[in-house]
Amino acid sequence: MNPRSSFVVSQFTNPSKEIVFRVSGWLDGVRARKNFLTRAEAQAERQALEILQSQAETGIRPTATRLRVSGAVKDAASARTLSGTGSGLN
Repeated sequence: MNPRSSFVVSQFTNPSKEIVFRVSGWLDGVRARKNFLTRAEAQAERQALEILQSQAETGIRPTATRLRVSGAVKDAASARTLSGTGSGLN
């Protein structure tokens, strides 16, 4: 991920004079902009967008599994690769 966030949280006054917190930035060439009532909600959204951006840049995706130990996931992927039934962690 970039050292500086490409998403920012700023205080914004709506045309109705309501003060909100806006998250804005760019994700895959598409503008992302959304308003929240609290700074905490806006920060959480910023973090979620940064995760999506990082996943898009690296190609890493979460894997749903019943395995409980992180090493077990790698062992299972290695076993699939060695047995010829799969290509490991894709």
